[in-house]
Amino acid sequence: MRSLCCVLVVFAFGCGRTQVVRYSLDASVDAGVDAGRDAGPPDAGPPDAGQDAGPPDAGPCLPRPLPLVPAVPTVMFVIDRSGSMLDDLDGRTDAGVSRWQLLRTTLTSVLPPLDQQIAMGALIFPVPMNACTAPTAVDLSPALGNASRLLSFFTTSRPLGGTPTADALEVASSHLRNLRTATSARALVLATDGAPNCNESLRNATCVCTSPPQFNPNCDAPTHCLDDDLTIAQLLAIFGQGMPTYVIGLGSSLNQFASTLDAMAVAGGVPRQGIGPRYYSVANQAELTDAFNRVTAQLTRCTFLLNGLTLNDTFVVQVGGVAVPQGPDGWEWLNLTNGELALHGVACDQAAAGALATVLVDCH
Repeated sequence: MRSLCCVLVVFAFGCGRTQVVRYSLDASVDAGVDAGRDAGPPDAGPPDAGQDAGPPDAGPCLPRPLPLVPAVPTVMFVIDRSGSMLDDLDGRTDAGVSRWQLLRTTLTSVLPPLDQQIAMGALIFPVPMNACTAPTAVDLSPALGNASRLLSFFTTSRPLGGTPTADALEVASSHLRNLRTATSARALVLATDGAPNCNESLRNATCVCTSPPQFNPNCDAPTHCLDDDLTIAQLLAIFGQGMPTYVIGLGSSLNQFASTLDAMAVAGGVPRQGIGPRYYSVANQAELTDAFNRVTAQLTRCTFLLNGLTLNDTFVVQVGGVAVPQGPDGWEWLNLTNGELALHGVACDQAAAGALATVLVDCH
C-alpha cells in the first residue's frame, strides 16, 4: 500500500508575503496516476515495474523558517483639540507655550522624516464651534506623504470645547478598518491632554467630574462627567478588530486621571512597557518627543506581515534564532486574518537593531 505523503510548498509573492500550501496525495489521486502507468503492452512485466524503482524517498517533511516581512504602518492620529489644549503643561492658561503649540512643534520634528515610511491620517476632535461633538468623518485619510497636510491642522484651527474621546475613536477606527491592504498594518495614536467626557447619558449628580472643582464643584452638566467606561470599551473593541491604540497623555495636571489613562492604554493593546504609567505620560517637550519617537519606532520596525497560516498550524516566532514567547512582552497578533503581527519589549529592540525575525512552521 502506498503511504500518504504531505508536501509543503511555499510561494513567495512579489509583495514579499509568503503563502503556505499543503497537498495530500490520497488513494484517488494515486489510483489515477497508476492507472495510466499500469496500462501497457502484454507481458510488459508486473504492474508498476520500472515506475516504482527510482530515487529513494525524499524523507520526512521538515519545519521551515519563513521570514517576517516588515509592514508599512497605516496610522490614524486622533488628536485632542479641547479647550484645555490652550493651557501649558502645568495647566496654567496663557503662562507660556500651550500644549497645542508644543504638540505641533514636536510633530513637526518627528513626522517629516517618516513621511514615506508611515501612511498617516488624522482626526481632530471636537469639531470647531461645537463643544462636545466629534467629527463624523476623518480630517485626513491615511497615505504616504501626508506629514505636511497633517501638520497644517495646527495652524488652521484653535482648541475649543470638551473631550468626546469615545466618539472620536469610533469614527477614526471605522475609517481605518475599511483601509485593509495586503502590505500594511493599522494602528491609532491618541494624543490627549485630559480625561474623556461629553457623554450626555451620564448622571452628573453621581459621576466623577472632569472640570476643575474650583470652577465646577458639582459637575453641573452630564457632559462634564468622566466618560471612562465607554472609552475603555471602545478601545477594547478596536483592539479586538486588530487595531492597537497608543495613548499619549500631555500635561502634569493629568495625575488625577492617571488611572483612567492607564486603563485606556491597556485596553488599547500596546501599553507602555517598564516601570511607571502604562500610557505615555508627558510633562515636558523632551518627554513628548521621546514618546512619539518610541511609538513610531515600534510601528516602523516591529510590525510585520505573515500570511498563509491556518488555525491548525503550529509555529514558533524567533528573533535572532531565539524563540519569542507569545504575549505583551514577546509577540502578539494584531490581526490574524490579515497576518499582522507585532513584536514587543526586548524582541522589538533586537529586531530594530537588525536581528532576523522569522516564523518556524511545523510540518503536519
